[in-house]
Amino acid sequence: MDEDKFTYVNRLFSECYKQWKSDLHQCFQEFDDPHVTLEEGCPKELEDRQDSWVWLYGHFSDATYVKKAKANKINREKKTLLHHSGLRPFSYRMEARRKEGSKFSEIDVFADVYVRPGNELTQSLHATMVEKRQVVLQKFASHLPLDTPIKSVDPPEDVGFHIVTEMLDQTFDRRPGTYCRGMGNARRRETGASSFAQSKTKVTALT
Repeated sequence: MDEDKFTYVNRLFSECYKQWKSDLHQCFQEFDDPHVTLEEGCPKELEDRQDSWVWLYGHFSDATYVKKAKANKINREKKTLLHHSGLRPFSYRMEARRKEGSKFSEIDVFADVYVRPGNELTQSLHATMVEKRQVVLQKFASHLPLDTPIKSVDPPEDVGFHIVTEMLDQTFDRRPGTYCRGMGNARRRETGASSFAQSKTKVTALT
């Protein structure tokens, strides 16, 4: 693998490990009594490794860990967007959408992982993205024969990406560096890219 793919795989493994550890911590938090936690809180995957559960109990009870966990919770509450995609990488979701025929896979994936009933902000953002998508299709259709159906229009590959990132940059202010809000680890900006016309992206995806 080249360096980008190697970095991507390492990041994915790290995220899987953190999710696994978080699941174990939730088992730990289900009980208030320490003795009950040790005797009844052990998850099934550690039933034959009781010593590991005893170690984890001490780890989760440690003052340093408790302090860090509280800080992480505060940081999560400050997030402007919370996705609901689980551990499946955004790049996999986008590739699946493309195979289904999506011409704006980033917009479709935004709807899949962020838009939920009652979340007025993400619903509004997605509605605006869909409007911009339609404007783009109509613009490109205007250069084709009048009887060309909209569904036959093929816009440039990265138009959906630019619509999503510009909408989120305008709403939340652009984050520094190469990070693209709303794209998970699937897309990165090249340093210095800023506008719709000039922005160049580097795709880090494992296909």
